[in-house]
Amino acid sequence: MSSDIDIVEEINDGSLYLRKIKKKDAELFYTNYFREKTVESAKRFRRYLKWWDAYPENYAQYHYIIEIRESDIKSVGSINFWNLNWRHRRGEIGVWIIPSCRNKGFGKKSLNLIKNIGFFHLKLNRIEAHIAPKNEISINLFEKCGFRKEGILEQYWQDGNEYRDALVFVCLRDEHF
Repeated sequence: MSSDIDIVEEINDGSLYLRKIKKKDAELFYTNYFREKTVESAKRFRRYLKWWDAYPENYAQYHYIIEIRESDIKSVGSINFWNLNWRHRRGEIGVWIIPSCRNKGFGKKSLNLIKNIGFFHLKLNRIEAHIAPKNEISINLFEKCGFRKEGILEQYWQDGNEYRDALVFVCLRDEHF
């Protein structure tokens, strides 16, 4: 890990805020992300919380809550970096918006803010996203935010008993500026 990075606790564009995830955000994820509220999903979620606590200290992942702060504070999703490789200055990115808050520009604003964190604060050279080929909404979102399709990772994800492909979208530092 390089000593020249800045860890960003919070960033905003005036209307939308990204702030580092906290344990108090557990309810947001559990109620909106897990389709089935089972004992097993609760256990899995508690493991996620432990990972989120450990990753910033290890400089391995950064998770942010997406918030709108108008008359009150409303969490609308999350965005994060993971698989950070400090030697090669690259990382992967993902964004998740609560279904009722989609198609309102929150994803685009969030991606542009986190690209700034990646390129300016974390000093990354390459940010990539892996997207399911049928996920047209995510493909369009990443393309609107300056990512370009680079290729296909065949049988990249396991979904039940099947393996699924992933499209690789990339944004490079020198293409961002």
